Amino acid sequence: MTDKRIMMLLPALGLIIVMLAAGCGASKKYVDQAVSDERTRTETAVGQVAKDVEETRAEIERLQSLTAQLEKKTDLAINQAKGFEAYQVIWEGEIYFDLNSSKITVEAQSILDEAGDKMIANKGSVMELSGYCDPRGSDTYNLDLGQKRAMSAKYYLVDNFGANLYRFFLMSYGERKAVASGDSNVSYNKERKVKMKLWGKP
Repeated sequence: MTDKRIMMLLPALGLIIVMLAAGCGASKKYVDQAVSDERTRTETAVGQVAKDVEETRAEIERLQSLTAQLEKKTDLAINQAKGFEAYQVIWEGEIYFDLNSSKITVEAQSILDEAGDKMIANKGSVMELSGYCDPRGSDTYNLDLGQKRAMSAKYYLVDNFGANLYRFFLMSYGERKAVASGDSNVSYNKERKVKMKLWGKP
């Protein structure tokens, strides 16, 4: 190649070098930005993972605590249940309720007071409370009302005699075991009740 041709190519070569230099600068800037963005995303992801790990650890500790509490309660229940197979019904009573009501009546209070005295006298005894309803109303309504009546009797004994909650067993029969004949109010009055059975060692 002659010197003349080389001299003719120098301006073009210089332009190419300038363009490449500018292109390299643009590429480096793009790469730096991409790396920065990726670093930010990575740091955010790492932070979220660390947060998730901490939340998981806290949840595991909470579940372990609940498990320990459950085990203690289970042990308590087992200890309290020991010897129940030898229990017999040592006292029985019934209280009655007004129509569509679970409120303890004045007449019922004297029976509940007797029940409370029996529970105090028999420290290891447990009380079975069964709620009943007359045939009027739906099955669902009557089962719920029977449960509320049993609960009312329970809370009366707890509030007035300090009986521990674990000493009660509640159930509701609703209208399922109604035995009154006829459909008169007199017959129905006998169905709106809570049967009480105190179980203990004879």
